[in-house]
Amino acid sequence: MSNETKLYKTVRYIFLICASIFVFVPLVPLIFMAFKTGAEYSATSVLEPPKNWLNMYNFSYAMRVGHLGKAFLYTAVILTISLAIQVTFTAMVAYILHRFDFMGKTVVKVMFTLTMFIPVVATQTLIFRMMYAVGLINTMWSVIILYSGVGIVGIYVMLNQLDSISREIDEAAMIDGAGYFYTFAKIIFPLMKPACTTMIIINGIGLYNDFYIPNLYLNRDVQTFTVALYKFYGSMSTPFEIVAAAIIIGMIPIMIVFIFLQKYIYNGLAGSVKM
Repeated sequence: MSNETKLYKTVRYIFLICASIFVFVPLVPLIFMAFKTGAEYSATSVLEPPKNWLNMYNFSYAMRVGHLGKAFLYTAVILTISLAIQVTFTAMVAYILHRFDFMGKTVVKVMFTLTMFIPVVATQTLIFRMMYAVGLINTMWSVIILYSGVGIVGIYVMLNQLDSISREIDEAAMIDGAGYFYTFAKIIFPLMKPACTTMIIINGIGLYNDFYIPNLYLNRDVQTFTVALYKFYGSMSTPFEIVAAAIIIGMIPIMIVFIFLQKYIYNGLAGSVKM
């Protein structure tokens, strides 16, 4: 048993080391290029460190020319509103499906599940026409509405969390005269914090990296970071060391979120899969 345990630990660490190498090796030349001058980038290897680690010209140029600060602001506003609506609505749907029996309950679950098999691109023509009809094209509200939808993955995360919350809590609240909405809002929803945290982290990263919807529905004056970065990268006159600096800038918010919220990330993931 001891030999098996040592073998398991060895294989596990080898796998983790290999995975870390695959993740960090592509970042090394990217970081090196972000701190190099144009002449240095052309004359040196991508694996050669920069001569001056205090060279911030590429970063300041990327922020100024690419309007990345403005893009970060729009991204933050869109994500904050969208995730708040999405998490709240998903928790409500999961609570109803978990706590109540009603006609068509199975049909509702099946309909939500079927949405996983419908490509996003296949429905965009109709959705775009709907957004255009109500005058939401080229506004942040079009993206916010599309990002606020309830997904089946989030529902199952919430349902799994509700399995660990006793129904006796609901019954006790009802006996004390609380209604369904009060019971959910004041008692059940706060207990679903681990699942909500998981949804915010997973969906937040996905929405932050999304390019298709913001590029389709927003105009040039209202852009998320991914759209601003793509247009910056697509310019033939933009040196790649500037692009590398812009990419590094885009990674910083995710790194900050992980460093300061890693405790909640682990707790949220553990709570969401608790059986």
